[in-house]
Amino acid sequence: MRFARLIAMLLGSGFALLAIALFLASLPVSARERDDMDNGLATDGYTDHLSRATGPRILDLYVDREFEVPDRRYILAAVRQWNYALNGFVRFRTSLLPQDVPSSMVAEIRRTGGWIVARVDSSHPVTKTGEGRHALAVTVGDSHTGFVYVISDRIGGRRLTGVVLHELGHVLGAGHDSAGLMAPVYSAAASRCIDHDAIAMVAEAQRLPLPQLNWCAGTSDGRSLMSRR
Repeated sequence: MRFARLIAMLLGSGFALLAIALFLASLPVSARERDDMDNGLATDGYTDHLSRATGPRILDLYVDREFEVPDRRYILAAVRQWNYALNGFVRFRTSLLPQDVPSSMVAEIRRTGGWIVARVDSSHPVTKTGEGRHALAVTVGDSHTGFVYVISDRIGGRRLTGVVLHELGHVLGAGHDSAGLMAPVYSAAASRCIDHDAIAMVAEAQRLPLPQLNWCAGTSDGRSLMSRR
């Protein structure tokens, strides 16, 4: 794929991208909108905690144009859930990449930071080592910038919302957990929403006040873990 080949070429020299017109609104949404915002994945209610945030810290997220429109909507659904859970302290700002990503923007992205959500397939180099051998998606980067690689030919009939919810947890600093959203093995049930353990890991990584963040209620341990992320 065009973008996958471009990413492979850029891995040795740095990141390149150009943000153009706003892709889709990524403002926090009401918990009451959750069923619409993730196309039916979030069936558990979210908390609605008072936030004392004075303004969000922005994390730029750039979405590969290779994703088809339905998949872009699933990605947006994951972004909107995280923005609600982060409750005004941190916010993802989402843009669509241009058709051709100019290498002249390498210095700019290094300076400003941001994450690319890239659509690749199992021929991409990221799928040849480590967890990439079996994963549905892989996050590679540091606290400032990097890639979320979605391995499209492994997704099958899964909606991207749950997969991207998990990967954005990694972007925010969460590691893997024994169960729930951040478990290393994908489960549709566990990936419907952002659970308490996931947001707690993010709160610690981002130094945010956990009682002022939001998470979904009613999640339980012992879910069926069906396929590796």
